[in-house]
Amino acid sequence: FDRDSRDRRFSGRDDRRGTGRDFRDTKRSSAPRSRDEYTAPNGDEPTIPAGVSAEELDKDALRSLATLSGINSDIVARHLVMAGQLIDLDPELAYKHAKAAASRAGRVDVVREASALTAYAAGHYEEALREVRAMRRLRGDLSLRAIEADCERGLGRPERAIEIIDQTDTSQLDLAEQVELVLVSSGARADLGQNEVGLVIVDDAIAALGEDADPEFLRRLMSVQADRLRELGRDEEADQVEANIPEEEEDPDIVDVGLFADADVDDRRSPLKGSKGALYTNFDAALLDLDGTAYSGKLPIEHAATAAEEAREAGLKIGFVTNNASRTPLTVAEQLKELGFKAEPKDIMTSAMDVIAVMSEHLDEGASVYVVGGEGLRQALREAGYVLVDSADEEPAAVVQGFDASVTWAQLTEAAFALQRGAQYFATNLDATLPQERGFALGNGALVRAVSYATRKRPVAAGKPEPGIYQRAAELLDSENPIAVGDRLETDILGAVAAGIPALHVLTGVHDARAVICAPRGQRPSYLAMDMRGLLEEHPSPKHHADGTWTCGVSQVARLRRDGHLTLDDVELREGAVITIDSYRALAAAAWDSSSDLDVVCPTVTVVANDDPSGVFEALEEETVEAPVSIAEQTAEGEEALEFLPGEEDLQELLAETADLDEQDD
Repeated sequence: FDRDSRDRRFSGRDDRRGTGRDFRDTKRSSAPRSRDEYTAPNGDEPTIPAGVSAEELDKDALRSLATLSGINSDIVARHLVMAGQLIDLDPELAYKHAKAAASRAGRVDVVREASALTAYAAGHYEEALREVRAMRRLRGDLSLRAIEADCERGLGRPERAIEIIDQTDTSQLDLAEQVELVLVSSGARADLGQNEVGLVIVDDAIAALGEDADPEFLRRLMSVQADRLRELGRDEEADQVEANIPEEEEDPDIVDVGLFADADVDDRRSPLKGSKGALYTNFDAALLDLDGTAYSGKLPIEHAATAAEEAREAGLKIGFVTNNASRTPLTVAEQLKELGFKAEPKDIMTSAMDVIAVMSEHLDEGASVYVVGGEGLRQALREAGYVLVDSADEEPAAVVQGFDASVTWAQLTEAAFALQRGAQYFATNLDATLPQERGFALGNGALVRAVSYATRKRPVAAGKPEPGIYQRAAELLDSENPIAVGDRLETDILGAVAAGIPALHVLTGVHDARAVICAPRGQRPSYLAMDMRGLLEEHPSPKHHADGTWTCGVSQVARLRRDGHLTLDDVELREGAVITIDSYRALAAAAWDSSSDLDVVCPTVTVVANDDPSGVFEALEEETVEAPVSIAEQTAEGEEALEFLPGEEDLQELLAETADLDEQDD
């Protein structure tokens, strides 16, 4: 039969149901969907979208995977579910899922069957032949004999297709498979120009089935019968056959509309990730930044304490990581308690604690140091056994510089003297600025720069964005799987990325949505949220579509144009736009697309919750400006005069009545 007929043969879910083990026979209505998105660590398998569950696979097929390990069995089953759902919508992607399953479970017959069917649907006939024969060796029967023969047709070998069919003992096949062989045999004869023979083969099959046969069998046989008649120039007979083809019954299966929406989704990954359930359930600890994340200066940040404590009560360990070395952990904990956090000194990791760990790798125990910084740094150094000196004349082994608002010129100069005499140089952090209520004040990095400029000595730095402070904070909490939460890209996020720790960025501090969307590699967080409530929320995974666009959750469609500008639903973002959190995530995914090396152009935007109607971004309505109409045009023949000003007729009447007064004035 013709190529269209061949493509139709396996377009329905019941086409291979006679085997009793069809991998495509999936349930769409009541099966639990307990699985989140799966991406293979080595990236050589297509992504399995969130919501696809192994329980959707046909029970017989699922039982055949029982010999596999639990995790591997689940992944293989989900790949098979995706292959079955996509075989008609996107055969090529279905084939990739089946190949991924075969790479994990190549000795399971139903897996090789899936590879054969998807390779056939995608037109990879050589691959389909290999998979059919591998499956047959495992199963020991004549399954997919029609597929094997039709692949030979697809490779231009109709004689070989006929030979395969002639050698087949049809008594071992069910009726559905026998019908498939008839269709392939008829098509192969037509390929050889033997259309009359092809017609006879179909005529005999229809006669053998009888009028009470399965309507689906009759529909397909009669369709090919009509094709053979037309090839023989017998169009009237073909018309009559087509008129008598049984009508196709409406498919009673429940259609998964979401499947069609995601049918064009490919397996391109993004630095932005999704979560399985509420974000906090995926980690054992959260390492929170302080200023801009937990609080703002001396003021609380809305939702910060309540969200963090709700996650703590649910079992998440909460720690705090700060670059501020001027205060002790006790002082920090007391401030946090005033703001609603249940913080203890043991939960606090400061850059003073971090710099001591760094110094231990360079200095002998009990070495003398000159300190530029506050009591928090001094106390930490004393507790670590270092001897604090007050002058460069005491020949300190090191200078340690941390932030303190009372640092003076004299202290910085004394540090310079010590460095000139050979002292080693350490800094608790290199933050250039310090956020305050009035703006950005000078940070420790700015003061370090002054000493470094004068001495030509560069310090060994601790604190964020150095990875060590995050690693030591995780050790402090006995955490093996932490997440970092912060607001500054070049410290909080960069440090977490360097430490190999996933990061959640919140929009409550220094860097806004525009800065995040335009963030360079190394400063891109794994998760995005408006505030600390992001810990309690499930994060949707971004999806890349075949047309180059990105979506995320319930977002609008984001695109990065070739000129570097971003759009939502093909409307260019404009300054001051209001967008939803999911659209923000989709825009970030588009801007961070690894396939693009464009300089991203993004205006300042405001992010709101998904259920906020103001976040639906649309094109502005263009105002129509009408050209002024002259009096002559208004009074043109056949047209009524227009009232272009309120009260115009009254004004004209008044002018006529006072015309004589004008003459008197003259």
